[in-house]
Amino acid sequence: MTPTFDTMEAADQLEHRDAACKTCGKAFRACGVRNPFDASNIMAWQLHCDQCTDAEHERITTREASRRADQAQAAIEEEWAKICPENYRSKLEGGPTSIERLAEIQPKMESILSHPYGPQGLILRGSTGTGKTRCMFRLLRSYFVSSPRPKIIAMSSGQFDRQARDAAGNFTLSRWFDRLEECDALFIDDIGKGKWTAATAGHFWEIVDARTKRGRPIFLTTNCNGDTLVESIGLSKDVAEPLLRRLRELCRTMVVQSKPTQ
Repeated sequence: MTPTFDTMEAADQLEHRDAACKTCGKAFRACGVRNPFDASNIMAWQLHCDQCTDAEHERITTREASRRADQAQAAIEEEWAKICPENYRSKLEGGPTSIERLAEIQPKMESILSHPYGPQGLILRGSTGTGKTRCMFRLLRSYFVSSPRPKIIAMSSGQFDRQARDAAGNFTLSRWFDRLEECDALFIDDIGKGKWTAATAGHFWEIVDARTKRGRPIFLTTNCNGDTLVESIGLSKDVAEPLLRRLRELCRTMVVQSKPTQ
C-alpha cells in the first residue's frame, strides 16, 4: 500500500527503487523515506509489495475481530455460568447436555422452547426424568442471548428456602426480595420438593403477587399438581388459594412426560 501525501513537499521526501518483496518474492517499486533533516539519508525502505501489505492488514483485522468475538463469547458464557449449573449446560456451553438426546427424551421440547418471552411465565409439571429442568434452561438460554439481555435469576426450591431464611437472619430480606421481584425472569426448579417454612412460603406468595402486578414472568418446574404443591411446601389454606390463582393467571402450565420407549 503506497503512502499518499497531501503536499508536494511531503511527496518529495520519497525515493523509489526496484526491490523484491520479502513476502512473495515478486519485483516491485519500493518506496524509501528520506530523513527530513538529512535529505541524502534514506531512513527506511518498503520491504513488502502493496498487495502483500494489504493482505497482511486484512489478516490482522480479521484476527483482531476474531479475538474480540472470542472475548465477547467468553464473557457471555461466564455470565451464563452464574445462572445455569454446569450439569444443565449444553455441550456447546461446556456441560453434558445433548440437545439431540434431550429432544428424544422430551417430545414437547420444541413447544417448550417456542414459549415467547413476555409477561406470561411457564410451569412444567411432570415426573422425575422427563427433562423438565434441562428444557427450562434451554428456554432461558434463548432469552439470555437476546438483545437487550434480560436479567435472569435461577435457583432450586431448596436454595429459595435457604436464601429466604438467611436474608431474614441477616436483616437483608428487603434487598433479597427486591432482587427477585425486579429481575426480568425468575426460575425456581423443583418447587414442592422439600417442605418450606411458613415464612418462606409467605415470601414466595408475596413475590408471585408482586411479579404478577409488574407483569414479570415466573418459571417453575414441579412434580406436583396444585393440591399436592400446596401440601408439599406447607402453605396454609388462606395463602394457598390466592397463590394458585395468581400462578394460573401468570403462567402457562404444560404437563410433560418422557417419550415412550419402543
